[in-house]
Amino acid sequence: MDTFSLLFCGVVLLLGTLFLYSRTSKRERFIRMVDQIPGPRSYPILGTVLPFLFTKRQDLFKVSQKLINENLPLFRGWTGSVADVNLTCPEDVEVILSSSRHVDKSFLYGFLHSWLGTGLLTSTGEKWHAHRKMITPTFHFSILDSFVEVFSEKSEILVSKLQKEVGSQGFDVYPYITKCALDIICETAMGTKIFAQDGGNLDYVTAIYDMSEITVQRIFQPWLHPESIFKLFRIGRRHDECLRVLHGFTRKVIAERKAQMVNKRVMANQMSGSEDEVVGKKRKAFLDLLLEANVGDAKLTDEELREEVDTFMFEGHDTTSAAMCWAIYLLGLHPDVQEKAYEEQESIFQGSDRSPNMKDLTEMKYLERVIKESLRLYPSVPSVARKLNKDVKIGNVLYN
Repeated sequence: MDTFSLLFCGVVLLLGTLFLYSRTSKRERFIRMVDQIPGPRSYPILGTVLPFLFTKRQDLFKVSQKLINENLPLFRGWTGSVADVNLTCPEDVEVILSSSRHVDKSFLYGFLHSWLGTGLLTSTGEKWHAHRKMITPTFHFSILDSFVEVFSEKSEILVSKLQKEVGSQGFDVYPYITKCALDIICETAMGTKIFAQDGGNLDYVTAIYDMSEITVQRIFQPWLHPESIFKLFRIGRRHDECLRVLHGFTRKVIAERKAQMVNKRVMANQMSGSEDEVVGKKRKAFLDLLLEANVGDAKLTDEELREEVDTFMFEGHDTTSAAMCWAIYLLGLHPDVQEKAYEEQESIFQGSDRSPNMKDLTEMKYLERVIKESLRLYPSVPSVARKLNKDVKIGNVLYN
């Protein structure tokens, strides 16, 4: 028996022992309550994720959708030994999302803590409210307006890269879109250029891809949930390598931006002028605004800055890439809609090849509807998860 097989058997034996040991009377009662809710067959240790273990990566969404359609409108599942109740009816979902009591994130979000810490995506309670209060002003339209030039510049590079695919029988558009999104989010969130579309900062770009993939794999493989076991596998070691690259890059950028801000203030004091007068008014990246942000006497620490920047790097490029890919896919399936969207662009630009401005974007009403309908059909984040700490009644059933 090889080393891997011995290790795997040891892990299974350990998990099995823990599983049997945990079956206390209170636990048994909880399991019986959960299993009264309809749902797919559950297996010891694995729970209901068994069908996903033998599913190819590209088919996970299809299998998930099939599971949901077969168990509408409400069903239970088990991710390892953790129960989850899946809600699909808007009225049921409203009970959870409209309550200020059910705000704790699911344990699955914990898989992102090593990367994103407890930024806005993964935090809860007082820290979430405090950071939300600091960050909300950074999304004012006047700030977004200053970055339209960046959106346009990176999009033109994207179009030039796509030219080589003209006439092909079919190709994967995602790598093109996501590299463009990374270029945009890096410049707007961190104020630094990575030139992802031209092959720049390959280690950083690869680390982001790999970390996203590792997180998905870990969710569907319960034996990788315990941190100590996860670290024993190659995927765990790659996870740590990615962390070093991602955190190293972000911390380096933060240190550089802080040093630039100090130098700017020193020059302004020496020349008795405002910082903008001395250095010149410059658009501010998300990181710059975070460095200036505070609530009362509270400021973000370097580690909190890193958490929020990493969060927006991940969420900003990943969700946008998914939305763009689905929108392009749907436009390809519906030539009539594509033609209307094209005609709208022609009416705005009148044959000019100038770059768009914010006013142009506000006139793209039909394109906006296309994007929103794409998001309705294929949301970038098709599910959210909450941990219940108090009883909640959904329909005629009390969950606790």
